[in-house]
Parts: sequence; structure tokens; C-alpha cells
Amino acid sequence: MAIRPLQVFLLPERRRFAGQSTGKLWRKRFARMVESQSMAGETAQLQRHFQCLPRQWAMAALCRQAECGDAGGRLWLRADPIHLQVEMRGARVMAWDTLQLSRDDSEAILTALRPVFGDAGYAFTAGAEGFFYISMPPASPLPDFTPAPEILGADLYANLPSDRKWTALFNECQVILHNHPFNLDRQRRGLATVNGLWFWGQGVLPQTLKHPFRHIESIAHDVRVLAAFADPGSASERMNTLIDCRHIRDWSQVQSCLPATGSFQLDFSDGHIWHWQPGYRWHFWRRSGFGFD
Repeated sequence: MAIRPLQVFLLPERRRFAGQSTGKLWRKRFARMVESQSMAGETAQLQRHFQCLPRQWAMAALCRQAECGDAGGRLWLRADPIHLQVEMRGARVMAWDTLQLSRDDSEAILTALRPVFGDAGYAFTAGAEGFFYISMPPASPLPDFTPAPEILGADLYANLPSDRKWTALFNECQVILHNHPFNLDRQRRGLATVNGLWFWGQGVLPQTLKHPFRHIESIAHDVRVLAAFADPGSASERMNTLIDCRHIRDWSQVQSCLPATGSFQLDFSDGHIWHWQPGYRWHFWRRSGFGFD
């Protein structure tokens, strides 16, 4: 039997579409789809479709290679600007990739923090996308860091590593950035302050990265980086299409992208995956569709 091409849609958590109408046709389809469950989180969502060897999700090294082409032979971390909101019993991460850093903002952060990381034995450099890189020798010990896409709205101290060196570096960056004059200028412009850096994406550059997609549509930096690094030798084996809709919150926009015929998969970042094939339209015994709540 010939293998049919599959369209895969990356979607945010189902709750983002709670209360929205699906229409009569799609209610019937939802009632006949097949559901599976996988790990939650945007990192796990991407790992379902992109396979790195060795099996390490080294987004910092991949981003550095895509941007500068010099990631080989070093261990890399990303250091992303964040906005923290202080609460009675700690702090919460309220902004990560929407801070709109200007070139002057990035230069101010780089100048202020480069000596901090230099004293710790690490190189600290700026990236072109508003985040920073930390590099070190490949054998350097590193704790596990929570991926940045997983920290929005999360309690800060529940996600900090227990490693004292990196906790101290985080705290020192936080103090320096909180008191830096460039944040006063951001406040005057009505922008959120940058009062911390989040470390994540650790690892060395993978030897290979594979995926099954002939065509990838995405405005997200992480997906574009993964697509650019993929092993060209496996291109002839690819049949499927990946459409990244993680930024969409209006279900009618998602629905307008879904194919009227053919197989597709809805991969939600909460780990729920809905599968549709043309033959499922004969699943008359199914009675209840999947919901967004």
C-alpha cells in the first residue's frame, strides 16, 4: 500500500481555543478522529518531528550555527532576556520573546554582562535575534535548564537549577539589569523592562538532524533553524508538510488551513494529537468529538 503524504499542524494548547465554534462539518470530523497522547510542552512537540543525533536538544548550538556557522567544537547556551514580575513569595516570568530589544538595548546588555561571564570563564556574545550566546569548552559541566518556551507564566524559583554557580550568575545578571539606565529609557517608551536572562538550550552541535517534511511553513525562529540544519541527504525520503500555527488563537484561522481531503494531524502543545484520514469518515460508531477544554 502506498504511503500518503501527511499534513502536520503545530498548534498551541487546546485551551487557547476554548469556547470557539468549529462548525457542523468539523464537529462531524472531530467525532470520527483518532486521538493519541504524548508529552506536553513546545520542546516535546518539536522533538516529535525533528530528531537530533546525538539525542540532545541543543537549540543554542543550532541557532548559533544557523546565524554564524561557527558552533562546532564548543558547548553553547542561550541567554534570553526576560521580564520578571516580583510577587509576595517569589517572582514570575511574564515576558520572554516579545520584549522588542533595540540594537542599543542589546549593546547595553552585552557591555554590562560580558565581564560577569568572562570572570566565570565563559564567552558572552550577542545574537541577531535579540538573545545572547554563552560558549565554553565541550566538556564543561552544566545543569539541566528549563527550555525558555516552557517558562512563560511560571514561578521563577521553581525552574532555576540547583547549581549554585549558575544561580549566582542568574542573580548577578538580575541585579545589574534591574539597575541599568537602559531600562529607564524602556520605561519611558512604554516597554517592559529587561530584568533577567534565562539560560537554556545547552549542548554541542548535533551531528545530524532529520525530519520527514518536504515543505515547512513557519514564522518561528526555532522551526526555521531546525529546517535549515536538517540533513540534505534525506530530502528524497520526505513527503509530508509541516505548518506551524502555534501563534494562532482564532480557531477559524486554523480551520481555514485544514485540507478538505487528504490526511492530516493536529499536534497540540499540551500533548494531545488528533489524527484524520479520509477513511475515518466511515467511523459512524463514534459519537463524541474531542473538545478544547
